[in-house]
Order: sequence, then C-alpha cells, then structure tokens
Amino acid sequence: MAIKSDRKLEWFRNPKKIQLIIEKHLLNKNIFLRVLDQPPELKILEILPNSFKLHSEVVLDKEKEYIAYKVLGRYVEIHFEVLSPYAEKGFYEINIKAIGISLTERENVRIPIKNNEIYLTNFLASKHIIDSNTKVIPTTIKIGFSELENQIKQLYDFVKVESFENYDYLLDLVKKTGKIIFIPNTNNNNSFSLEHQEVLNLKEIFHSELNEVIYRYRKEQVKSEIVAPFYYQTHDRNYIPIGYIQIRSKQKELTWDDVEKIKSWNQELISRLQQINTIPIQEKEEVLNISRNGFRTKIKHLKLINYLLRQSGFSCDIVFKGHNPISIYSEIRSSVRDDNGILYIGAKIIEFKNKEQKELYEQILKAYEKRYAISQSKES
Repeated sequence: MAIKSDRKLEWFRNPKKIQLIIEKHLLNKNIFLRVLDQPPELKILEILPNSFKLHSEVVLDKEKEYIAYKVLGRYVEIHFEVLSPYAEKGFYEINIKAIGISLTERENVRIPIKNNEIYLTNFLASKHIIDSNTKVIPTTIKIGFSELENQIKQLYDFVKVESFENYDYLLDLVKKTGKIIFIPNTNNNNSFSLEHQEVLNLKEIFHSELNEVIYRYRKEQVKSEIVAPFYYQTHDRNYIPIGYIQIRSKQKELTWDDVEKIKSWNQELISRLQQINTIPIQEKEEVLNISRNGFRTKIKHLKLINYLLRQSGFSCDIVFKGHNPISIYSEIRSSVRDDNGILYIGAKIIEFKNKEQKELYEQILKAYEKRYAISQSKES
C-alpha cells in the first residue's frame, strides 16, 4: 500500500550523487522500510558498480519498488527497486532510483517503539455520535435537558429546555447563527432591535409583522424573554448546537446577568451530557513511535476504529511501562487503514490533564531520547 507524505523534500536522482549520499551517510547504517506497521530494519552493505547490496529483516519481492527512510537530523527517504535476491537469505541487489532529503530538520526526534512498551488505553468515546447533521437527539441526552430544567424552573415564571428537533423559524435562526433572542421589555419597541453582536435583531427579521409579535407578548402577559442555544461538546472539542433554553418573566425585566447565567448553565450541561454520553474503551492499542509532541499508533479495536474515523481528535491515557497512566488529548494529523482494516493514526498531543502529568511525560521522553541517541551512536 502506498503511503503519501506531505513533507517537502529535495530530490536527488543522479546516480553519482546517490552513491555519494549513501557512502557518506547511509552505508552500513540501519534504515527502515516504510510500511504501516512496525518498520523492519534494512542495511545497505556495499556499493556496486551500478547497484547496491542490501540486507533486509523481511522478504522483499523481485522487481518491486519500496520506500525506506532514516532520520539524520533531517528526514531521508530512499526509493529503491529490488533487482534480484542473492543466494544467501536476506540479501538483495537493489537499484536506488531517488533519495529525498527534508528541507528542514525534524522538530523532535521520533523514537521507534517495540514490544508494546508504550500503549494507549482508556479512550473516551461517545455512546451516541452527535454531529451537526444529527436530527434526533438520543433520549439519554434529553435526560440532561430535563435535569437542568427542573434545577432552574423555580427561578423564572417560565423555563423550557428543549432540543432543536421540531422546526421553528426563529429557533432555526438561533441554531444557525448561535445568536440569542433577548427582549428586555416587550412593551418597548427598542428592545426588539438591540445593537449587539450576540443578539438577533427581531425588528429586521419581522419587519411589518413586529406589531403583531408585540401584541402576542402582551396577550400572553410576557414582559421579558431570552432564548439561547445550548451546545454539546464532542470528544474532539467541537461544539454542536443541540438545543435551546427559553426563559420568560411576567413582572420584571431580564438582564445581561440572566444571559451570563445561561452561559454558565450551558457549561454545566456540557459536562453533564459528556458524562451521560461517554463510554471508556479500555482496549490497549500499540504505540509504534513517539516524540515530544506526538506519536503514531496502531488501532485494532473495531468499535474504536469506527469511532475515531469520525473524529478530528481524541482523549485517552498513554501508558509507559513502569509509570502511571498520563491523560492526554490528541489531534489526529493523519490516518490510513490497511487491507486488513487496521487503522494507523499519526497524532499530535494538544493537552495534558495537568501540569504534573505534562512534566512526567517530558521527563520520560528525555530518558527515551537519551537511550535512542546511545543506540544510534553505537551504530555509527
């Protein structure tokens, strides 16, 4: 399976230049076959008149093209073709077609990991996937709506916390724009055209029908009203408008303090809905390589694969053998599935649970980098 790379490389195709690069930097050094799984080690052993002698940990196919790589401060990519195997097992004659060298040095050393020495676990996944296309909100989520409504209904003459499932023109505007309906005083025409970036201008929306709207409020004995969107935060940190809160007062005017209360309640509701809608997946998934700011992982668990394919990021614990789990949030930078359906993800760590866990991660990585540097110097 071909793997695309978005790295900017300077390419060398001249045979003499390729021989010079091999002789100076890569001869008798471990390089790695670029595959989805654990990269097997290769080693260019000899420069022949028109080809190279290579040793490989795995069987290579004749006349097939491969990509190998090495990190020498900069990332180096070697494109080669197998000409023929030698009689001695594991040795091949190859033709190197091109060598690409990164234009910039790698920001952090990427350390290959073997024997499941580091793994991911305790992934936080959603029982029900909520996205911008969700039309019917699961009953379990609506329970959170009811809990909040019961919690605050004594504070106002009328309180309603509901989903956006039933179409209404004004509510649809609230959902699409993220703006609120705020009418401090329904008896004052200026209350329908507040100049504020968070508020819908009802005078512009209703035009000639505004007097009819005002009459309806009088008939219902409503002096003041706020309608604001409520959001659900997904595990990849996206905010989805899933419902609204409507509060009304018959006697007193509602103020911006009430708007701020609604925002505070929304944060409480977000936490509660995540609690209701979150299921931990405790499968241990292998880390293939790691650096100060990210890692590459191999995901086998089918339910987790289906979940992550819909996400732009995820929360989990990263576990180094001999250490307590470190809770992280990571952004998915690349993903690909192999022919067996296994998902390979390249991720950047965005956030740690706390400062102490971040410091522990950095301390552990320093030790890994030191060990890796020693292994590379021995090879040299």
